[in-house]
Amino acid sequence: MKKTATAGLALTACALALAQSTVTVYGTVDLYMAHAKSGAASSTRLEDGGQTASRIGFRGTEDLGGGLGAHFTLESGFAPDTGNGTLPGPAMSFSRQSFVGFSAPWGQIDAGRMYTPMFYALFKADPYGLNSVFSPINLVAATDTQPGLTPFAARASNMVRYRTPASMEFFADIAYAPGESSAPSHQSGNVYGGNFGWSRKPYYIAYAFQRARSGSAAAPVASPATTTYQALTGAYELQSIGLQLYASYVRNASSLPGVPTAKLTNLGLTYNVTPASNLIFGATQRKVAESDRSQLAWTLGYDYYLSKRTVVYARWLRLLNRHGASASLATIPVVANSGNDVRVLATGIRHNF
Repeated sequence: MKKTATAGLALTACALALAQSTVTVYGTVDLYMAHAKSGAASSTRLEDGGQTASRIGFRGTEDLGGGLGAHFTLESGFAPDTGNGTLPGPAMSFSRQSFVGFSAPWGQIDAGRMYTPMFYALFKADPYGLNSVFSPINLVAATDTQPGLTPFAARASNMVRYRTPASMEFFADIAYAPGESSAPSHQSGNVYGGNFGWSRKPYYIAYAFQRARSGSAAAPVASPATTTYQALTGAYELQSIGLQLYASYVRNASSLPGVPTAKLTNLGLTYNVTPASNLIFGATQRKVAESDRSQLAWTLGYDYYLSKRTVVYARWLRLLNRHGASASLATIPVVANSGNDVRVLATGIRHNF
């Protein structure tokens, strides 16, 4: 009887060892004080997301044995200055990310609300990491002079995603999000895309695309409108001198007649001034075909790390709207068709936990 009990306990211990799981609570609190001006309007504001967007999240993993694993992520955005939720807010919700999946030696499959593959391609080629309101690459979401263009989506709901193993130098990230509309399938909106590239320090290069199809039963059309984004992104690290270089080229187009294409060129760098501080610069130019309207944006930044988790920072952003253009950055309102520029000086603090 004792032998049987001992054997049973041993089997139970083995089963628990194979099914070890962990849950981590993580997050970011980021606030900055800024003085902003556009045209004749100026303002002083306390805002969120100058270095990266504030969030709280829960991440869990479980070892299933045999190289298999399960995982989940739930992530909610919030504004520390008010305590309200974001995306869309003001209630708190897991709208930043909310997905579950499993991993194996051949890759990873996830399902839920996630960042799109093209977001990651742009993220890795941006010195500001794209999650900052001061990143000039946020102009990729501008639709000035492109009526009917579907704005770039950093995330998609109802998405299924496959990724190659993180250890591979050549990588692929493919995703599809059905529109889940009650309209006929040829009219329902959906998003699909991917990125493909090679990453081996000091190099990174990738091609990415993203297509968004729109349409509904309420506004039937012969065929849905499709907006296509394409990007070529790259980065290179000169570790010996503490310099990282970034570049990307983005093109968008719509299937709607009369909607011109736009092209965006992005350049950036990060220089490690000291082991605890970085100088950051990024610039983006957006041009629309058959139009004089365009934008040139740049941001100069400085980060000083008080610790591995806490950084104080400064940002100087300029956005030049040309020939009556009225794009916006850093949540600063711009009067339509005014050609008003945007100027922002800001300083802030970010803490990770």
